[in-house]
Amino acid sequence: MNVDEHIQRARELLARNQPEMAESALSDAIDAAVAAEDIVLLTRARFALGELLFHQGRDAEAVPYLQAVVRTERVDGAVDVEVKASARMLRQIRGIEPRE
Repeated sequence: MNVDEHIQRARELLARNQPEMAESALSDAIDAAVAAEDIVLLTRARFALGELLFHQGRDAEAVPYLQAVVRTERVDGAVDVEVKASARMLRQIRGIEPRE
């Protein structure tokens, strides 16, 4: 499976209330993105896993993924949405913004 397929599988698993399996699919997505040497896909996979962990209240585990996303710079704006959302989640984890 490619990165997008792993991410889609994770969404389907979450919809079926299988967060552990979704987490595994997202880890596979990260591995696939690393193998493909694609920074955009890697950023999206890291974001998806960080977001999942954040929503599960597993902040300490989410922080490294969200920080990695925030550190990603792309002139073309390909991951701006993920970077902004990650920064917002990090501010919420730190208590700077209220949690939604």
